[in-house]
Amino acid sequence: MTPQPIEIPGRFGFGTMSMTWTSQPPPIQQSIDTLKYVTSHQEYGVKLLNGGEFYGPNDANLKLLQQFLSTNDATINESLIISIKGGIDMTILKPNGSKEYISKSIENVASYFPKKGNARGPKLIFEAARVDPQVPYEDTISYIKQYVDNGTIDGISLSEVGIKSIEKATSIAPISCVELELSLFSQDLIDNGILSFLSNKQIPIIAYSPLCRGILTDYCVEHADSFLSEIPEGHFKHSLDKFQPDNFAHNLVALKKLYAFAHDVKHTSLESLALSWILKISGHHSYKGIDKVTRILPIPSGSTIKRVELNFGNFIELTDDDLTTIDTILKENPVKGLRYNAQSEGSLFQ
Repeated sequence: MTPQPIEIPGRFGFGTMSMTWTSQPPPIQQSIDTLKYVTSHQEYGVKLLNGGEFYGPNDANLKLLQQFLSTNDATINESLIISIKGGIDMTILKPNGSKEYISKSIENVASYFPKKGNARGPKLIFEAARVDPQVPYEDTISYIKQYVDNGTIDGISLSEVGIKSIEKATSIAPISCVELELSLFSQDLIDNGILSFLSNKQIPIIAYSPLCRGILTDYCVEHADSFLSEIPEGHFKHSLDKFQPDNFAHNLVALKKLYAFAHDVKHTSLESLALSWILKISGHHSYKGIDKVTRILPIPSGSTIKRVELNFGNFIELTDDDLTTIDTILKENPVKGLRYNAQSEGSLFQ
């Protein structure tokens, strides 16, 4: 049977990195309760959970998701989609797209989500987290496809790819989605033509860091003086451009104007405005020269039910005039800082 892309229902997914890949992971039961809440809440309708083989030591993220699934009824699990990034050699912090390493990664991931008889559990999507420049990308995708063909996994996603890599991947196998960063403060994929290219193919985008790792939140604006100092020592955010004091201070101008627009005009939170902006773009007709934008599913995270409610609880329907207002704010107050930093830039959009 010819493989088909996995259909991802709903308007959102949910990111789980902050539950395990942090200097101070939350309690496991708290994370399980949060996952139960976000996947069972009728209004949110989250069916896609996004994780990573390397999201924490000793397969911590895979173990968390496995424990979460073990507490659910089988029919609930069968409605879910688990998307896992792998193919990263953490001993040298580099991607490895070789047949040997991809096979090792997929087999490890799949071991946490075995398919048992008629109770198949969630659909499993695998994505190589970065493009390995040492291995032709079409070869890497062909190695992953073998595991779709034999039923070990159900679909393939791409991560941090450019147009040439997307073309290579789609020539080998159906692609279920592409995971890329997108937020009000990180619009590179719009500017570099990737949104247009994926829209032409109608391949969905999984938009990670839709709140710019916590910057696009009411808390950040309301605690701007202490926001950076509150980040735990050793947290990777300290290495990111937008979290450097000079850039953060510069970007506060645009951030406060977006905050004012959210509260004074739209009567909502900044995080709601940021997520509603992505939802407005998703499927939009005639957006920045694109006839019809492909589906974009933001994957906000949150380690507590309270944070989930803050992120998901107050979406609004933005108008085209609202999009123009937001664009104007950002054009008049350009955001400073790369998505990661100069050292990491070469691994993005490859």
